[in-house]
Amino acid sequence: MTTRPEVTSIEVQARVSKSLDDLAAEFETLLGKDAPALRAIRYLAASFPPARVDAATDTGGVEDDWGPAMSAEEAAELEQANLQLQVEQRREQLNVSFSRVQAADVLGISPQTVSEWVAQHRLVGLKDGREWRFPAWQFTPDNSEPVLPDLGRLVEAFPGGVVSLSRWMSRPNDNFGGRTPAQEMVRDRDHVFAVVETLAAA
Repeated sequence: MTTRPEVTSIEVQARVSKSLDDLAAEFETLLGKDAPALRAIRYLAASFPPARVDAATDTGGVEDDWGPAMSAEEAAELEQANLQLQVEQRREQLNVSFSRVQAADVLGISPQTVSEWVAQHRLVGLKDGREWRFPAWQFTPDNSEPVLPDLGRLVEAFPGGVVSLSRWMSRPNDNFGGRTPAQEMVRDRDHVFAVVETLAAA
């Protein structure tokens, strides 16, 4: 059966809109309600006219189709928006991170030892120009161990970079009874890694 082009277009819009909504839900679970990336995703989802999306419910068995290709201008705009979101998220994490000297003071070690811990994957670091910055969520000065365990394994297993990991680790999470993943790492690290594996498999 030949699919009418206009019907296919409506169906594609409906599918894309739903996919964007689903993606926004995934981002909210992973990064929290105020993640900057959600603004771009929800903006795109809202760009599909509701009346046309609703019309897709009556198409009945249209063929799968990706529809017309994105224009070069649209692709460039999305790429720029994505880069800006990444910059905002990185800046957000740098603002709540320690310098090498500050980290050394918290840990009671020398700045040189801090650098050695980074090389040994005992600390998670972000580069800010030529300087290292250390997200605060990994420090546990009230406990017998001054930093969370298995940080190298965590970085390797998490489906994202250090910025995304830092945002996830420092936000309350329903998987852990409202505790942050960093707090749960102290209580039950295996539980945290089980959730991370689920995220990686999604």
